[in-house]
Amino acid sequence: MELITSPSTPGDDGRVKTRAFAAVVVLLVGVGCSDAKPAAAPTASASASASSPSPAPQTDPNYTPGRHNVSFDVNGTKRTAVLVVPNDLTHPAPVVFAFHGHGGNGALFDRREDIDGLWPDAIVIYPDGLPGHKGITDPDGSQPGWQVRPGDEGDRDLAFYDVMLSTLRVNLPVDNDRIFVMGHSNGSGFTALLWTLRGGDIAAIATLSGQPAELEFNVAPVRSMFLMMGKADPLVPFEQQRQAIPRAEAKLSIDPSTAKSDGYLTTEHGPNDIELDTYIHPGGHDVPDEVPPLIVAFFQRHTRRPTERHGHRAYRGAGRG
Repeated sequence: MELITSPSTPGDDGRVKTRAFAAVVVLLVGVGCSDAKPAAAPTASASASASSPSPAPQTDPNYTPGRHNVSFDVNGTKRTAVLVVPNDLTHPAPVVFAFHGHGGNGALFDRREDIDGLWPDAIVIYPDGLPGHKGITDPDGSQPGWQVRPGDEGDRDLAFYDVMLSTLRVNLPVDNDRIFVMGHSNGSGFTALLWTLRGGDIAAIATLSGQPAELEFNVAPVRSMFLMMGKADPLVPFEQQRQAIPRAEAKLSIDPSTAKSDGYLTTEHGPNDIELDTYIHPGGHDVPDEVPPLIVAFFQRHTRRPTERHGHRAYRGAGRG
């Protein structure tokens, strides 16, 4: 697998960085290094223990600290992302996958949400979607987006995620117990799909302006969740999104007596340090500035427990046993 990187070029979209299944139907969505040998695309294999971190980073300039524009060969298709590598690579680092909404791109999502700026110790990757998914505001599917059901678009985005994670594990000191996934709108739909089909790898998720469907709650593993929704969302109605809250409470065995509210945020807990955060704001589809810091703090509180490692997909780079 070929991986090509180059330094990214800053851009200005008018906003500075803020701190700011086929049976499963996803509710929503979306507006709109290699070593000496190339890394191979991952294949499903027997479940493996992830109690130890990935190998130490290789001496590949593509994985030096900083922001890079990276590309991946995914079954012959070039896929791209913005990758931010932390300065300290002497210990296992958490990983955050951040998926933009329909019509967006990774660089814009980076500038708007600034997860890497809020969590400098994390490896943060902002992937780019491809045209093909038909969004609420894009019935022809001409704008970049993500699959939200198994089999959509040939599972191109599931394959993309697998290749990204495999490559990061080969080249950087990934903490396999602190892999997090978040997404906005259509990206939230893909986040829910990953929770359902790749949940063995994931420590916690955050879904913004679009929530998992009922069948996904039935199938996915128990993981801490952060749900954000706007009462005035013109694209994904609030009354539709709010149905996810009691489903999440049931899925996570939340104890209602643990609920604590702070502004728009309500935090509840279940067994084994499971946490449900719901952020309900009066606005629309966009992400309020105070939400990204709350998501980072939420992710920082969670680590995948040993009993949650079942279903972990074992990844190997080329030449690795």
